[in-house]
Amino acid sequence: MPTTAYVVDWPAAGRLAVMPRPEGGQRLPDEVESLRRQGVDIVVSALTAPENERLGLVGEEQAVRAAGMRFVSFPVPDFGVPDFTAYRELTGRLAAEVAAGRFVLAHCFGGIGRATVVAGGVLIRLGASAADALDAIGAARGLPVPETGPQRAILARLAGMTGPR
Repeated sequence: MPTTAYVVDWPAAGRLAVMPRPEGGQRLPDEVESLRRQGVDIVVSALTAPENERLGLVGEEQAVRAAGMRFVSFPVPDFGVPDFTAYRELTGRLAAEVAAGRFVLAHCFGGIGRATVVAGGVLIRLGASAADALDAIGAARGLPVPETGPQRAILARLAGMTGPR
């Protein structure tokens, strides 16, 4: 059964979603094809190299590209936060993709912490407040997001830099 992509309800030309990591190993091609059938254009993975090895996802980038999607590796330690400069740059690029009508999907291990940091940053770059971004993602995910105080703090920092809209 393909992993569920939780689409965030936000007014934009494109779509944004979070999800737990896809099934690895022999199931990976089916998981990736399912994402493509759902219309995903860009897959962002926040998993680290050791996680990819442990989960059978070493070939994820190749499988995503073979299915006609773009792949972005943005490794963040579990329960952690990314380097702020790289984060600001990534979320700006991804927000431009969503604004242009593309479907961006972010995943980590459980689709709650690191994926939320990425997706929340995209929403902030699209004009959301940090609170509104977390509310929208939490509603889609059906769980409180993200997992840690530092993850909430990086979203607040990004929102403070982009200013009110």
